[in-house]
Amino acid sequence: MTVNRPGFLPASLLIATTLIITALSGCTYVSQGVLVDSDRHAQIESQDSYGDSASRVVYPEQNWSGADSLWFYNVSQGSNLIPYDIFLHLEVADSELLFRSDANMNRLRYLPQKPSVSNPDGLPVGWVKDDHANEKYVGFTCAACHTSQVNYRGVAIRIDGGGTLADMELMLKELALALQTSLDQPDKFERLAKQVLQGKYPDQKETFRSKLANTAAQIASYNRINEPRHGDQSVAYGYGRLDAFGRIYNRILAHLTPQSANNYNPANAPVSYPYLWDTPQHDFVQWNGVGDNELAGPLGRNTGEALGVFAQFDLKKQQGDVGYRSSVVVRNLTRMERHLESLWSPSWEELAKQNVLPAIDQSLAREGAQVFVEYQCHTCHEAIDRTDSKRRITAQFASLQTIGTDPYMAMNALNYAGKMGYFEGDRINKLKPNSPRYQQTGSVLPALSSAVEGVLIEPDHDKLFLRRWAEKLYDLIGSISDNPIKKTTRHLDFEPVNKNNPATLAAYKARPLNGIWATAPYLHNGSVPSLYELFMPSCSDDEIASGKTCRPNRFTLGARELDAVKVGIIQRDPAQYPGLFVFDTHLPSNSNKGHEYAAGVTPVSVLDANNRPVKDAQGKPQMRLLQPISDHQRLALVEYLKTL
Repeated sequence: MTVNRPGFLPASLLIATTLIITALSGCTYVSQGVLVDSDRHAQIESQDSYGDSASRVVYPEQNWSGADSLWFYNVSQGSNLIPYDIFLHLEVADSELLFRSDANMNRLRYLPQKPSVSNPDGLPVGWVKDDHANEKYVGFTCAACHTSQVNYRGVAIRIDGGGTLADMELMLKELALALQTSLDQPDKFERLAKQVLQGKYPDQKETFRSKLANTAAQIASYNRINEPRHGDQSVAYGYGRLDAFGRIYNRILAHLTPQSANNYNPANAPVSYPYLWDTPQHDFVQWNGVGDNELAGPLGRNTGEALGVFAQFDLKKQQGDVGYRSSVVVRNLTRMERHLESLWSPSWEELAKQNVLPAIDQSLAREGAQVFVEYQCHTCHEAIDRTDSKRRITAQFASLQTIGTDPYMAMNALNYAGKMGYFEGDRINKLKPNSPRYQQTGSVLPALSSAVEGVLIEPDHDKLFLRRWAEKLYDLIGSISDNPIKKTTRHLDFEPVNKNNPATLAAYKARPLNGIWATAPYLHNGSVPSLYELFMPSCSDDEIASGKTCRPNRFTLGARELDAVKVGIIQRDPAQYPGLFVFDTHLPSNSNKGHEYAAGVTPVSVLDANNRPVKDAQGKPQMRLLQPISDHQRLALVEYLKTL
């Protein structure tokens, strides 16, 4: 007879518990292969249709090993875009070239990869196979939108956590066309059916035709709903931008009212993909700061992102469930956030020491550091040590009326509404008995929160009962206990505000500028092509024609080559490279106005010694215009920003 002493576990149970915890934690990187290629399996194009070329690839020191990067590229979050077998063999609409070919993916500005242990089919960075409900899909990982590449004189610099240059809107429209063409053209359909069905061809050809038709209809419907319209005008996003919030909102509305084809809002407020370094160390994230990083905030944020990028989910609660069933892999979202905690921003200076980038003019950079303070840049853009594992970042927000930049993203996120469908009559906050209830129509923002909460508390039904609940508890508890951000306070126009007041979201966030050199174009909507031009005023076409020094009203996107002087995107002639996207700042959601502090156009706050706003007798914050920056100061400021 075995007697267990109080406070001690039986040896067998202790061993079993240890094994379970080890299994739940998972060995993150063995799946990437024992040996990782020094180029992390990057497939580099020697010359492409946009004039870019590279003969080798380098990775800045960002505190990630090759295995770290590959795990980030290849770990599934439960995104299910289309069936994997269809994607693997699908041709582009106008030829027999595979849609997933390196040439096509590079043209769309996704990053091609060679086949590897964890990516045997050589999918681009961030494209991954996912299994859900006995079906295999292709979908996206975080890396699809948050891995970038800049080129400089024949060297490709791959940057983990950088905003992609990819044009997802264009990709999805071409995907819809490729699917429909394969359905309509007999030769294409036969080739695709033979590749997908193999030995089951031709017996299951008509069954496959139905599957293909359903897939084509789903992508076409998604594109119709998310057309970036401003009234009768459609304004394309172009490379490196996406209206992620508009599209996530529309996914929620569509799943609340699956029988309605018209419960959506125009996804017409594209923004640059934000860079991910220092994200777990922030108090608030997203351009408008809607992502509160307090406690379970990161898990909720990442779950909302997964719902937006084609995770399957059902907002009609099934009998016996506590939440909403989905394909979201919460386990991997928790791991992803932990993984990002160790990521550093890329350093220009380190790449210069390797002779990849030109050396920084240190004397000019020191002048720029003085300009940075003189023009009050430091009051919004906090200086941090990118390598400090204990770094914490308090974001400063500028209200729309203060900063003056394009308002569409912030206002759409705040104001968009729709039919509440399945949520109608439910309490908005289920933890508060007196909470208001959802009406027939309502704001999408709280509905997104309710959907995320329901998905998070429902376990994975692809797993056995005990395992699904053990993992669910482990993931929820672990995500909160591991989060370094325990309490947050929102700061708007240099004052603390009530973060639960939605009106405070009518603002944009400033963040530390380490690694800013690698993130062109600039402003939240990507409307300024370089740092040098960011410190110029916005102007009319007539002012530019007269010779005034101004931000450009039109420029091209798509090239990866770095302009090392202006620090931004090199400009090429679209007549010579017709695939380039011409960004026009006259179009709605493309405004390049605002944040013109250094140009003497946007007033800055008058601050006291404690960095609080000085107010007049009526309590109104005092503002002042700065002297317009000189060209030498502008160059010095750009040189200083290279050092961050």
